[in-house]
Amino acid sequence: MAEQNILSADQSVLEQILSDINEYEENQERLEYISASIKDITKETDSTSKAMQDEISARIKESTDAICAGYDKAIDCDKDKIKQVQADRDKAKQQGMKERIQTETASLRQENKELASQIERAFIQENISKITNNTFFLALFLSRKLKDVLVYILFMLIMCGGIPAVLYVLPFVPVWVPVVYTAVIALLFLIISRCVYINPHYNTIIAARDTKYRIRNNKKIIKKIRHSIKKDDNDAIYGLESFDHKINDLHDSIEKTENEKQGALKEFEETVKPDILEEIQGRYVDKLELMNRELTKKKDEYTKLDDLVKQQRIYISSNYEAYIGKEFVDKEKLAELCNIMKSGACTTIAQAIAEYKNQH
Repeated sequence: MAEQNILSADQSVLEQILSDINEYEENQERLEYISASIKDITKETDSTSKAMQDEISARIKESTDAICAGYDKAIDCDKDKIKQVQADRDKAKQQGMKERIQTETASLRQENKELASQIERAFIQENISKITNNTFFLALFLSRKLKDVLVYILFMLIMCGGIPAVLYVLPFVPVWVPVVYTAVIALLFLIISRCVYINPHYNTIIAARDTKYRIRNNKKIIKKIRHSIKKDDNDAIYGLESFDHKINDLHDSIEKTENEKQGALKEFEETVKPDILEEIQGRYVDKLELMNRELTKKKDEYTKLDDLVKQQRIYISSNYEAYIGKEFVDKEKLAELCNIMKSGACTTIAQAIAEYKNQH
């Protein structure tokens, strides 16, 4: 047929063309159906494979979690014990430091106690007012150390500077009030200072002041000793070896449990896991093999049919469309051309096409 001019052919050739077109379109529909089947089978295969992998993962996780649970519980228990022993160790160390501080500062604290008793006895024996033994009173009227001088300056700034300034800015306070107040304070301070210096017990008060300085210095030394002991990292003197041994033993126990856990996991990987894989895969293997065989079969069928459809398309294009035009390579129009020829009005395909165009 490819070697003749089909335009001069008769009705039988036209019917053959129509048959080839029908076959081509049927093969196209079949090709689409096979393509959809391949997608469905592929999707089902992937879903089944995923279900198998999910089940394997879940079973392996469940098994490994069960193995780890017991070991992890033992490890957590030992860690809690370490925390408790460490807390007991810290408590024992604090107690040891406290006792060490007490021991190393005992002489200074005893000296301070005796010095304070000396001052108290002297004031009782000479019947001196207790107010003159007050640290603040001594800082104001018998200042010698820098700290006392600073207390004195601050007190005077407040009493003779700050309070009068406040009184001066208050609208309801007369202007003369701050002046009178400052004069009274200054006068009182001079009177008290004079009384202190002419006091018959002046030497005793001065001695009490100097003794208080000694007490203050001793307290500074005690504070330094306390700070030095707390900063000392050497805790061997506190007898903490038993706690350290317990902590080391617990760390060894944790390491041993960790090693046993890793051994159990390794044994699971080598012995139990293959059995799990075999059992689960065995339940899926037949179904997957069946689907893979069907998928292979469909793909082969698709490839062959696709080659056939391509060949048919080329044949139709080069042998039919080239002569009668793409417009008439259509089932409905070919059927109308057949009817025209059956009516006896035309004997060739070319005449049938011309008649068709006249009718439309």
